Amino acid sequence: MKKGLLICLGAFLLLGLSITSCNKDFERIIAERDYQDTATIAYGNPKVLYIIADGARGVSVRDANTPNIKSLLPNAIYSWVSLANPDLTTEVNNWADMLTGVRKEKHGVTDLDFTNDHLDKFPLVFDLVKQENPQVKTVAFSSSEVFNTNFTHGTNAHSLLKTDEEVKAGVVNNLKTDSASFVVAHFTEIDKAGDQYGSDNSIPQYKAAIEKFDGQVGEILTALRSRPKYKDENWLVVITSSTGGAFTLPANQNDNTVFSNTAANTFIIYYASKYVQKGISKPYTGNRFVGNSVRLFGREGGVHANVPSNESTEELYNFQDTAGFTIELKIKKNDPRKDGSYRQNYPSVLGKMNEWSGNHPIDNEKGWCIFLEETFWQIYLRGDNGDRRGQQRGQDLGKGTWNHIAAKLEKRNNRRYIRTYTDGVYFGSEMDVTDWGNFKTGAPLTLGFIPGNGHGECDVQVADIRIWRTSLPDAVIKNYACETAVDETHPYYKYLAGYWPVLDAKGGEIKDLSPLENHFKLSGSYEWKSFNDLICSPSTAALSNMVPQNADIPAQIISWFRIPRKAIWQLDGRVWLDQ
Repeated sequence: MKKGLLICLGAFLLLGLSITSCNKDFERIIAERDYQDTATIAYGNPKVLYIIADGARGVSVRDANTPNIKSLLPNAIYSWVSLANPDLTTEVNNWADMLTGVRKEKHGVTDLDFTNDHLDKFPLVFDLVKQENPQVKTVAFSSSEVFNTNFTHGTNAHSLLKTDEEVKAGVVNNLKTDSASFVVAHFTEIDKAGDQYGSDNSIPQYKAAIEKFDGQVGEILTALRSRPKYKDENWLVVITSSTGGAFTLPANQNDNTVFSNTAANTFIIYYASKYVQKGISKPYTGNRFVGNSVRLFGREGGVHANVPSNESTEELYNFQDTAGFTIELKIKKNDPRKDGSYRQNYPSVLGKMNEWSGNHPIDNEKGWCIFLEETFWQIYLRGDNGDRRGQQRGQDLGKGTWNHIAAKLEKRNNRRYIRTYTDGVYFGSEMDVTDWGNFKTGAPLTLGFIPGNGHGECDVQVADIRIWRTSLPDAVIKNYACETAVDETHPYYKYLAGYWPVLDAKGGEIKDLSPLENHFKLSGSYEWKSFNDLICSPSTAALSNMVPQNADIPAQIISWFRIPRKAIWQLDGRVWLDQ
């Protein structure tokens, strides 16, 4: 035991000598440096210049002569295709997004009537910053009375000015003389030019307003860089537009995604001297889909199509109780209400059912039907076991773009399930239909209107219809969803019970190019039209999340001030990084 104790003591002595030696090395290195561990040296003195221009379309700012704005790009995170709220492109709603960091569902600001707003629960970014750092001095300059009255709470000072030129002068003077850490400049004259003349660079007055704004930005940046202690300060410069402006795009520029909504097209620049250049461009919006199609619409007197019913076709397109089944098609919704919603309520698109009615008559409604509801689609099934029926939902469909949809009847462990897929993606839930009986019916296979009452009328185009006498694996559905043709190389080609490409069709038939040749017969005043569109476009929500949005800006500013984000704020925005 004594021997062991001596060994341990010896080890501790050696360790102590080592630590002492290391400390002497560290002391020697530190002594050679003039080092001060202060927040200013480590991080700089954070300040923010926030410039907002109403009505400036991002692509118009990009393409105009805007050298001062573009001079920031080498040290900026920026996008010419950032987005205002695509569903509510009023300035007042977007000001609320840009200054609270939450969207309309929370802040409640939708128009000039502020009676239902929730700005008490979701305060402006000025208040959030001051909660954590009361020393931050904030000033705001605007040429809008509404903005000055409703969106400057929490600032130390704010000024309502008559023109954008006066706003510029106020900001320049403040940067020269004041110690504010958070400066807001709000400009309105680009928006006024767009409202009066149109929002596009092809309109001289609009382009001139953008280029005048760029000159005003240049004077502000000169004043900023002329500050005596500018090099010791750490400025984030945010230049952005609250909204774009209304303009009808040429057909070859309109992809029917959110990026063709000119009123939602903004730009944003986050500039800081330490940033590495990062441009955020328009994301992938889908494959190009080219061909001919016919519009299906209306009731009995509209345009629809049937595969004449006979003993062969009855069996081919029925859901039996022993076999799997898969139905696929491409669909493009039109906008029958002409209000931009593209909503259609309960119209049949493709089905095999004698009647499609709101009261679901038990005698005539056996079979299956793919239909639309609001912004999404569903498949309805009814078996011969009493009144067993139900519907399985699919995902939302694009507005004016093509989507691939699929429904699959799958058998597993002696149970039967129905699943849906949109653009190859499984919806995420399935419906057990094992005890519903057989879905067999003598009704014809029908595109468009199925006789009945209580359901809406479809207004769609369809193409690339495929019916398989097997349940295709999920991976196969996904791999072929955005393909626009099927041939013998498809791994399940031998199970093909019907294939109607539609794309090169003409006359009164939609040809079945499967070996079975069961052609659809068109009814009504049909008309074939060529198209060149996108297919499998991501949803508006998915596309919006790929680029900066107005609600992101407060989160970026709070992060710049090195303020920890709090869950109680419920911010919707994200922080964009330069890496």
